[in-house]
Amino acid sequence: MTVIPVDSIVIPDRFVMLASGWYDGSGDMLYAVASTGGLTMGSIRPLGADTPEKWYLSIWRDLSVDIGYAVRAAKRSGHEDYEALSEFEDWVDAQVDALVESYSLEDWDDCYGE
Repeated sequence: MTVIPVDSIVIPDRFVMLASGWYDGSGDMLYAVASTGGLTMGSIRPLGADTPEKWYLSIWRDLSVDIGYAVRAAKRSGHEDYEALSEFEDWVDAQVDALVESYSLEDWDDCYGE
């Protein structure tokens, strides 16, 4: 299996555009996607992410959580973006699964070392 290079996953434009309407402040990973057009490691390493691969996986896991909140909010409100957000969530979760497998981090629970 080929290892997925850190900072290499390209988010489809349709999801980048969708993210711009659903973030909740600058600390939200959807904000990172909307403002930069992608998701890459920044300047603050998460706790417990002692390798670039763990760092990269941790930001994708954070995006998965944030998109999950957006999906639930859209569903509660009956928003027209619900289906597109659900598709984005499925896509992000598939990226997380691929990163876990690629980096052999199946036993790494989270970026906080718990």
